[in-house]
Amino acid sequence: MSDDTRGDDMTQNLREYLLEFEPEHLRLLLWAARQVAQGRPLSPERVKQRIAELGIAPDTVDQTLRELTEQDAQGQIIGALGLSLSSDHPHRVSVAGVSLAAWCALDTLFLPALLQQTVSIESPSPLTHTIVRLRVSPTRVEEISPASAVVSSVLVDPRREKLTSVEAVLSAVCRHVHFFATRAEAKQWANGREDIAILTVDEGFAREQQAWSRVFPELYTA
Repeated sequence: MSDDTRGDDMTQNLREYLLEFEPEHLRLLLWAARQVAQGRPLSPERVKQRIAELGIAPDTVDQTLRELTEQDAQGQIIGALGLSLSSDHPHRVSVAGVSLAAWCALDTLFLPALLQQTVSIESPSPLTHTIVRLRVSPTRVEEISPASAVVSSVLVDPRREKLTSVEAVLSAVCRHVHFFATRAEAKQWANGREDIAILTVDEGFAREQQAWSRVFPELYTA
């Protein structure tokens, strides 16, 4: 299977997975990600208030919050939709001067559109630890250093993998999704893996746009 086919299948799986969530739940998650982007955790009380404001039945949203938000020991949301306040993730992002992190390398490519802000990224190769630096706006990849950098993508069917928690997402998806300084380096890392696609950064950005524009079309209109 070619990288193009694997990448397209991953995009399709992600899109179908996200569209299974209730629209109001996705709006809650988008709000949570934008709050996290300001550099502050979200208290359970504030989340409950927002759930009420959106008219969501509280007992219907618990599973969504478990799957797509990261929480600390106090039950505060410290991450949502791939954006995090935690220093445990290697993909560092800066949003309007706030230092944050992303769960996966590919998350850094769709977060600018969700946040409607330009994002600066620093992410180490898992093989050589070379730092890949990017600047990504809501509509394009503006800067890549080194110019030869690529990103890995993993073919996962979220419905079969039972991604019922952030921990499961990190294990099944994010630990396989990284930036690399060169394609040769990425292929060395992925040697023997039929479930890994190696994409240019622009290809990764375009595929994330395809997936998320179906989920939040209002963010992708010209």
